[in-house]
Amino acid sequence: MGALQVPRVAAALGALIAIVAAPVRADDAAAKRPASEPVAIVETRVATPDREATRERFVTALAAVNGVTVVDGERAQALAGVTADADDVAAGAALAEARDGFGALECGRARPAAEDAVKLLAGRQAAGLDEDVRLRAGWTYVMLCADRDGDGPVARAAADRLRGLGGSAAVPADVWARYPEIDAAIDRDIVELTVSAPVGATVTIDGIAVGSAPVTRFVSAGKHLVAVAAASRRGAELVTVHGKPLSVEIAATDRASTWRDVAGRVQAWQGAPPPTVVEVTELMERVGVRFAVVIGERGNAALWVRGPGQATARLVVDGDVADPLAIGAGVMARVEAWTGSGPDPDLPLLTDTDDMVREVSKPSEPTRWWVYAVIGGALLGGAATIYAIDAGEDRQIIDLTF
Repeated sequence: MGALQVPRVAAALGALIAIVAAPVRADDAAAKRPASEPVAIVETRVATPDREATRERFVTALAAVNGVTVVDGERAQALAGVTADADDVAAGAALAEARDGFGALECGRARPAAEDAVKLLAGRQAAGLDEDVRLRAGWTYVMLCADRDGDGPVARAAADRLRGLGGSAAVPADVWARYPEIDAAIDRDIVELTVSAPVGATVTIDGIAVGSAPVTRFVSAGKHLVAVAAASRRGAELVTVHGKPLSVEIAATDRASTWRDVAGRVQAWQGAPPPTVVEVTELMERVGVRFAVVIGERGNAALWVRGPGQATARLVVDGDVADPLAIGAGVMARVEAWTGSGPDPDLPLLTDTDDMVREVSKPSEPTRWWVYAVIGGALLGGAATIYAIDAGEDRQIIDLTF
């Protein structure tokens, strides 16, 4: 092989050993890494036609980074400056379940979910919120499934409610024909109904306000949706009246969002100067995250970090909303550093602790660790190439004679 070949082959073997050993070390690091790291996305831009689209693309791409989980649900809406009450979110989920169940021809799933949705939405309607569109969808699922189940009273009640909402094109004509409109004053018994709820709460019966609790009204025999609302305290129930006077008590639950205060903070930041270190730290504590991305007016995406033992958050990456992968890499680099499976990207890489061999005559910025990673990768690639060349059948041997 020759004396000159020895160091070259040794270097190549070293490269191979490093390549083989790398997956083992990566597995060890993965074992130390948490399953996912929640990241809060804070929207400080004012509303524009493309704001939601760019935010959605950023969130989707960031969530695709291995080991990163983007905060979702009510917290996510609050971090966008949107106050979403608990019954708003629950009603949306119930309607989605009803739609999926009906699409799968499973009224056993669709009907209970739709009934839950109309009760939640009726409470919101009693509070003065416009829910006609979603109520129409919910009652449509109730009517179609009740008709399929042979439950005439519920199907008729749903038909009455849908007519009050302007009808539904999704209900076939033959189904409508089975539940014709009836003049309640002529063709049905009239029954006294008393509704109890928190004193002063608005009471609605089948979507029509009838006064403040407690209240007594005369209604036609059959099923009715009774709802009550007092600010964020809301509730509703389907009740059946027939024969003799009926008294019902409707429980009102506080439906205010748990994250209303967070939404208020974010709303105050939108269109204003960037939040301070203290403000970002307080928000991260409230939401319960170690990482937050603050999206600014010009599309910048600032990654804030509050590591173990740190009293305040720090701005570590001043990125761009168009480059979510850089933010994801910034998150995972710090998680790996905290778990001991990687160097700290916020600290310089120390290459020599002996001050006597440092070049002090030329002060310079400390070399970041990723520079050495790039150099190391190039050396390993070169060593592997040398080994491949030397291992081939065709090669030349040059003898040097002195």
